[in-house]
Amino acid sequence: MKPTLVSSTLLCVAGALAQHNTSTANGCNNGYYPGTDTVIYTVPYTYQQVLSIIGDYQNLTWSGSPAGSVTLNGTTNTVGTARTYDIAGAHVIETITEYSKPANGPYVEVHTLAPLTVPAANVSFYGDFDGTVVTPTCNGAASTFNFTINFCASNAMVAAQTLHQLHLTDAQTVGVFLGGQNFTSCAALNKSSGTPSLGASPAAATYTGSASTLTGSVMLAGAAALAAVVW
Repeated sequence: MKPTLVSSTLLCVAGALAQHNTSTANGCNNGYYPGTDTVIYTVPYTYQQVLSIIGDYQNLTWSGSPAGSVTLNGTTNTVGTARTYDIAGAHVIETITEYSKPANGPYVEVHTLAPLTVPAANVSFYGDFDGTVVTPTCNGAASTFNFTINFCASNAMVAAQTLHQLHLTDAQTVGVFLGGQNFTSCAALNKSSGTPSLGASPAAATYTGSASTLTGSVMLAGAAALAAVVW
């Protein structure tokens, strides 16, 4: 799938996230520097279809980890549960801090990212805010991902490039799993499906969590797609 343009209806969401999640940017361990990255990507598939791929915290097949390779220390999709896996030379531990999966969206999953090293990129990083939000759009005919992470890294620029590529790859892979169609616009999607077009995309749904986590749409699927990154 080819990368699509950022959905303008979600740009305000990224701003809301920045306002409510600043702890990482306020200080990092010695030798680490603060950074943040956001990927917004729309796929022409329904919210329910997308959740059939990403809706289980232990399943990261869409992010480069084979089935059965991710272990949990608790119940899946539950705050406090950590998942552990190894990918592309990195040992990854991600612990859920926020989780919400309502029937009609938005899907919200936030976790912390324990310190890790990506040997191929010669970079180490960690994050106290790393999450994914999926919001229905185009009258429910499409879904928009928002992956956002605030991190501390040994090289913030390299870490941002690495995280951006892996999150973009994650979103694209979900689309491939669901059929490989590209999103261009709500109007084009509604026309092809025979659904009357309302013109502009509807405003993104809003999730309101604690001030230390998020308001709006967010997130990421962590360093899980490391195997898909092109260094």
